[in-house]
Amino acid sequence: MLESFAAWLGHTPLNAFVAGQAWVVPLVQTIHILAIALVMGSIAIVHLRVLGLIERGQSVGALAARFVPPSVGAIVILALTGFLMISGEPTRALFRYVFWAKMALVLAVVALTAVLLAGLKASAVWSDARASAPIVWRVLAALVLLVWFAIIVAGRWIGYSEGWPGSPE
Repeated sequence: MLESFAAWLGHTPLNAFVAGQAWVVPLVQTIHILAIALVMGSIAIVHLRVLGLIERGQSVGALAARFVPPSVGAIVILALTGFLMISGEPTRALFRYVFWAKMALVLAVVALTAVLLAGLKASAVWSDARASAPIVWRVLAALVLLVWFAIIVAGRWIGYSEGWPGSPE
């Protein structure tokens, strides 16, 4: 089924456009990288506050209100630019283990972030700038940052990894 999808995607007008224009891939990759920087910067500020390393004079809720919305928009841009890159060379990513590991990490970070935000909203650190996050939320914040870092590494690794045995490359 994955081979059928890749074959179909490889014969769409979108594939022809992305693969056929020399400027499209560098532009899309640049936008993708800038969106990664926005996500990591925004997420790092909130999570480093949870860890008690920065912005101790502000509540986590105040920082989240300021930095989470731009990161959500950047994540949408990451999904769109990621799809564009895949559409240009469907078999380059879809048939690599590291691509699917990256997608699993993305699902994991979304779930971990939802748990973290729900827990933080129920604690004093959300609204009290003087409060410290409980250790469980600090550990989870550090884990979320590590998973985002792993997503970035996996994304870069896709271009250098081999396709799995029998893949249509």
